[in-house]
Amino acid sequence: MTMRTPLGRVRGLGSARSGTHHWYVERLTALAMVPLYIWFVASIVGGVGADYATMQAWLATPGHMLLLMLVIITSFWHAALALGVVIEDYVHHKAKEVASLIAVKFICFFLTVFSVLAVFKIGLGG
Repeated sequence: MTMRTPLGRVRGLGSARSGTHHWYVERLTALAMVPLYIWFVASIVGGVGADYATMQAWLATPGHMLLLMLVIITSFWHAALALGVVIEDYVHHKAKEVASLIAVKFICFFLTVFSVLAVFKIGLGG
């Protein structure tokens, strides 16, 4: 049994500011998704009933293609950050935690690349 105070036990464990960047980036991606999803939902609602050629022509516009890619990138980035926090909080076995974090990062990365390439292919007439 130790006679140290809680503050004494905490001292020497390093800076508690290491999570600030992660928290900030997660909030920033969430904030960026608000106008992007408003645009995305409005665009999809506006395209209800349109045929494939009309939607392809709409997506071929550089502004629409760029905004859709930003929706995809910020969504998967935010998802990877949020799932990482959940894994860090609830997986207590170190090997499973590391494997899960790596899997989430790779899956989100590959889904992002796949989705962006699909947008390019459809938008460029593929």
